[in-house]
Amino acid sequence: MRMSLQLKFTFTRLIVVVFSLSLFLSGCFMIGPDYQPPQANNPDAWHNAAARDLKTSDAPLSSWWQTFKDPDLDQIMIDVRSNNYSLATAFARVEESAAYYGIARSPMLPEVISGGGYQRSRDSERVKSKSSHPQNPYNLYQAGFNASWEVDMWGRVARGVESAGATFDSTIEEYRDLLVVLQANAAATYIGIRTSQQRLLFARNNVALQQETLQLTRDRFKAELTGELDVRQAELNIASTMALVPQLEIDLVQRVNQLCFLAGKQPGAYDYLLSATNAIPHIQEVPAVLPADLLRNRPDIRAAERKLAAQTALIGVARGDLYPMFALNGFFDWQASSGSDWFDPKARTYGFGPSFRWSIFNYGRIRNQIAVETTRTKQALANYEQSVLAAWQESEDAMIAYVKEMKRNKILQDATLAAQRSTALVETLYKTGLTDFQNVLDMQRQLFQQQDLLAISEGAVAANLIGIYKAFGGGWQAEKD
Repeated sequence: MRMSLQLKFTFTRLIVVVFSLSLFLSGCFMIGPDYQPPQANNPDAWHNAAARDLKTSDAPLSSWWQTFKDPDLDQIMIDVRSNNYSLATAFARVEESAAYYGIARSPMLPEVISGGGYQRSRDSERVKSKSSHPQNPYNLYQAGFNASWEVDMWGRVARGVESAGATFDSTIEEYRDLLVVLQANAAATYIGIRTSQQRLLFARNNVALQQETLQLTRDRFKAELTGELDVRQAELNIASTMALVPQLEIDLVQRVNQLCFLAGKQPGAYDYLLSATNAIPHIQEVPAVLPADLLRNRPDIRAAERKLAAQTALIGVARGDLYPMFALNGFFDWQASSGSDWFDPKARTYGFGPSFRWSIFNYGRIRNQIAVETTRTKQALANYEQSVLAAWQESEDAMIAYVKEMKRNKILQDATLAAQRSTALVETLYKTGLTDFQNVLDMQRQLFQQQDLLAISEGAVAANLIGIYKAFGGGWQAEKD
């Protein structure tokens, strides 16, 4: 009896020692390169001199559209964030990646599989063996569990967890990047709607003005003060202007439908935007952002950096196959032929012990796999550096486009005002017979052209401003630690 207790005590102590030693050795050696975030060669200031002409403010970059102070735009942004299906798909990918991260962490704990069963068996009476059951047929009741645990001595599992965690982080950043792009596209589409409405307003006003001129030429023709040519030219002028109206109406409706699509709504949800011709929203201030801030602000750069981290860890995973894999295995079962024997100590069966597996003759394949992961890491690094470079280019392009369009818009405002005054003056001269009708036609065409160009420029100014916010990575908010 004492010998039995001593064996049990030795058995238990051996398990504790082996388990503790395994915990100590697990992850002692981290194979593969330790990840170091890449150091981008950030310039201290923007290269383009136009950036110095920007008016900066401390407006929050995460909700930049609110600076337009347009309730319709605010509601649209809420709808896009809540209902866009591409955004919902990206969020589902985040959840999928979180599940994969959990799977990657599972080998860090022992795997225990329990089971049991009942079997009614009969042995052949023509075959005699020591294992034959004294009763034939007989019952077999069985219940127990098997356990195994890989000792992560070289850090192969830890590197896999590291890679899965970085991949999970990258899917979050990709979701944020899509949020930035979608919100910028929705805002730009909304600006396009207001631009089309402004162009339509100018076109209809010019049609009304040209109709008055047509009536004037008809009256003068009836009074034999002018020839029929003036009437026909006036009809041509008004028809040319009216022909643009249906085209603008088509463009307006299609933009509204596009906005419905971005917001995850059916066509017609934003028809109320067609009922009022609101002014094109515009502000003249942008957040103060330096080139180095893009690494923190832009989710696409953050995603590229996380993908680089995930790929770097896979080198360690591949290198882990060069070394033997150690594991602890064991099982414990109860086996009995009747229910009354179920709790008999003699019905126990168990076994435990360490094991190892080593792919000795697969070194060529393993080393090639390491080379694959290494070259993929180089690709990920190049992709990260390209993302940074693209962000700088996009920001510089957006700023120069905004500043130069602002200057062009000021010129067009002056040109439109001059065209309005010239048109009024030439009409007065025509009525008094001091100029011919061709000058009237030319000035009316010039007036409509300048007004249309001005409306397009107003929309371009707002769209370019949105482009700056998009280039700066505006439209998302990091969770507070």
